[in-house]
Amino acid sequence: MAFWRSTSLFSSSTPSTTTINDNTINQETIERLCDRLQLATRIEDRRDALRDLKGYSKKCKLEVGTKSMILLADILQGDRTDLDLIQLALETLSNIMTYEVDNNDEQPNLPQDITIQFTELFIKNKEHVHAALDLIEETDFNIRRTSIKFLTILLTNCTKTLQDIILESGPMGVSKLVDLLQDEREVIRNDALLLLQILTRSNANIQKIVAFENGFERLFEILISEGGSDGGVIVEDCLSVLLNLLKNNPSNQSYFRESSFIRRLVDCFALNSIGEKHWLKQKETNINLFLQVIRILVSPTNSNQNIVACQRSISQCGLLHRLCVMLTMTTIPPDVLAEAINTIGDIVRGNNENQQFLGAVMNNTGEIPQPVLLSLLYTMVAGEKQLFPLRISILYCFQCYLYKNDYGKSMIVQTLLPQTANVPNQYTLGHLLIIGYLSKDIIASWCSSIALSHLIMDNQQLKEAILKVVLSIDQSQSNAKTLMEISIDLLENSSSSFHTRISILIFLCTWLSNCTLAVQAFLSIPSSISYLISQICAQSVADDLEVLIQSLCSFAFGLCLLFNNNQISTCSTESLERIIKKRIGIDLFQEKLELLSKSDYYAKALYKPQLKLSKSNDMALDYEFARLYKILEGSITRLLTTRTNDEQPRSSDQSSTMLVQYTDLIQQQSQQINTYQQQEKQFFEERDFYQKKIAELEQSLQEIRDQYTSLKFSSEQKQNSDDGLRTICEQQQMELEYLRNMMAYQQQQQQQQQYYYLTQPIENGIEQINLNNNDNQIVQNDERNSVNEQAVLKAQISELQEKLNAFDERCRVQTDEIARLQLENNVLQEKITNEKRKVSILESLEGQMQEIIDEKANLNNEYQKLNLVYQQNQKEQNDVLVLCSTYEDHLKQCRNIIQSAGLTVPKFLLEMDNTE
Repeated sequence: MAFWRSTSLFSSSTPSTTTINDNTINQETIERLCDRLQLATRIEDRRDALRDLKGYSKKCKLEVGTKSMILLADILQGDRTDLDLIQLALETLSNIMTYEVDNNDEQPNLPQDITIQFTELFIKNKEHVHAALDLIEETDFNIRRTSIKFLTILLTNCTKTLQDIILESGPMGVSKLVDLLQDEREVIRNDALLLLQILTRSNANIQKIVAFENGFERLFEILISEGGSDGGVIVEDCLSVLLNLLKNNPSNQSYFRESSFIRRLVDCFALNSIGEKHWLKQKETNINLFLQVIRILVSPTNSNQNIVACQRSISQCGLLHRLCVMLTMTTIPPDVLAEAINTIGDIVRGNNENQQFLGAVMNNTGEIPQPVLLSLLYTMVAGEKQLFPLRISILYCFQCYLYKNDYGKSMIVQTLLPQTANVPNQYTLGHLLIIGYLSKDIIASWCSSIALSHLIMDNQQLKEAILKVVLSIDQSQSNAKTLMEISIDLLENSSSSFHTRISILIFLCTWLSNCTLAVQAFLSIPSSISYLISQICAQSVADDLEVLIQSLCSFAFGLCLLFNNNQISTCSTESLERIIKKRIGIDLFQEKLELLSKSDYYAKALYKPQLKLSKSNDMALDYEFARLYKILEGSITRLLTTRTNDEQPRSSDQSSTMLVQYTDLIQQQSQQINTYQQQEKQFFEERDFYQKKIAELEQSLQEIRDQYTSLKFSSEQKQNSDDGLRTICEQQQMELEYLRNMMAYQQQQQQQQQYYYLTQPIENGIEQINLNNNDNQIVQNDERNSVNEQAVLKAQISELQEKLNAFDERCRVQTDEIARLQLENNVLQEKITNEKRKVSILESLEGQMQEIIDEKANLNNEYQKLNLVYQQNQKEQNDVLVLCSTYEDHLKQCRNIIQSAGLTVPKFLLEMDNTE
């Protein structure tokens, strides 16, 4: 950095020995003071050293800055208990980082950016900035005010970097600064406003934080307390911060509207205050800033949603009415009135309700009440003594009134038509526009032409309607001319200024665009095309306005070409194209057409819809026309290029033409063949892939089939074994049933026998009893044997039943598996069918590709034949050219011989050079 090169600075700025000695003494003194500030233990010594450094901080700014910067920054961070020391450090740093040009105490011959370099060195360590921010929280008056001033200096020197550092400290860093607006000490509050002006400049994030920290509420509290529009410079500072918060910040604009702050602006336009006869300069500034706040909310560059919502709020709260009242007052200063008119224009732009409201406002200050729009337009047309910004603001307001207002446009056009144009002693908006259009006043003529172009913009019906407008040159109706004819006369009039001709051409181009009847009427005027040609073919000049006229004439000619209905045979599209090719030249025409897009006037006009002109020399183009040119200029260029390519001159040799055609055809077909070959390659790759996939699927399908067959065979075997088991079980069940019947029969017989023996007479004797006992034992033994056999059969039956259930379960599982395999088989069969279909498609494409390849071979053969014929013809043409050249040389020799003999040279020999 430059401040490290202190030796060179001293040597360049100290021509005398005395000065050198003084500087050396100052340097040594500053070094001793820095050492004392750093090493002293008593707080009083440190204060004295810093107080002396502060005294040197202006006349020895470079030395103090380079040697004490770090020490001063450390004091801000470390010595928080000694407020006097901190205040001295802040004041010294402020002196180092500012340079007062008119102050004789400042060190001379320093680099211009020395203060910025010192600031960059200080903020290189972000902790230094955080320490300064923390000092704002100190309640001490001197510390808080000095720290605010110091932060303001840092922001002034390195705005973007310091904004980022403050944002990095978190929302609380910005919140601290906003809270300063609530400080009851007005001096601190006013310094905080200056700080916020710089802090909120072009930083959307900081703007949002300030807004959501009740920044709008704080600012309005100050505005009200300071007297609103009648307040002093503090009101101006508040409004400057307010403008920063709203400019290019849609979220803040929405928050401002939703929080009903627009309604609070009405009080700032109190009628008793606005109606005062004598306005102070500060009051004019404040009102202008209030109007700028409103314009920011409804600026055409905002989103359409925000614009519509703000326009509705402004109308509903009565602010639009209050502003319209200002238009009827005679005490409003001209610059304030111009800004108010611009503001009203933005409020009504594209809003039908607001446009109707403005159209209905009446001016009752004169003898006869009349619409305020009529009064404004009269001022624009006839107010030669009025300020230029006022007349331009009226034009912009009228443009906004016409924007998307088809009803208002049609009503104005109706007043110009023959059946209504002759109403005696009654001026209308249309009449005033025509008066201004024909006026010799440059401003009135330009403004009226631009207003007329907006009157018919984007409306074909109105363009056709004003074709019927007829104006009388004098009192007699015999010399009446149409508005189109008068426009051509004004263009051809040598006394017409550049601005007038430019505005008329803008009006005509707007009229001709997208309207075939207007083009027909223009071409029917004999001198119209000749004027355009003369301007386009004129030599290029250095005057920017003259260049604009030439470019506008090219644009008008192109519109005639683009929207020609060919009803005039002498000016058909083909005739105009021939004129461009033979009399103008396509290259020159396109060059002149493109000149407008390279003009600074075009760039300024296309920047934003709002009309801002500071002086009359700036009158050239406006936004809507620049947008129209941007849309149609490319269409004109493409039309010329396409027709030129389509109508290339044919060669005398038909074979050459055919050869070119065949060459193009072959190239196209070759490109198609290349495309087909690439597709063929892709098809072959896909075919190989699908064939491979089909083979894999067929293999897997065969495996599934084999598995299915084996499973089916095993299932049949299991089914057979299950049938055998079922047969055995049935046989055993039959045997078991038989045994159960036998057991029942035996039990019945046994009971009968027991009953018989028991009923025998007892007298049979002891022997009979013994005999019966023996029989009973035998019967009991038989019963035991029968029970045992029954138990064994039951066990066998249970075992066979379990085996049967197990076999049933296995059969069910195998049946499910067979069903699943059959389903998979069906799916695979369907896939195979699809793949075979794809293969057949690929084979058919392969056949088509082969046909294309054969066709290509045939075309190549035909091309070779034609190329051979072309080469032969080319050779013959070369021979003819050589023969012609030889013949021409012989003719020249003959001419020279005749001249040398003193004879009369034939005319065709003399014209040879001219022909060449």
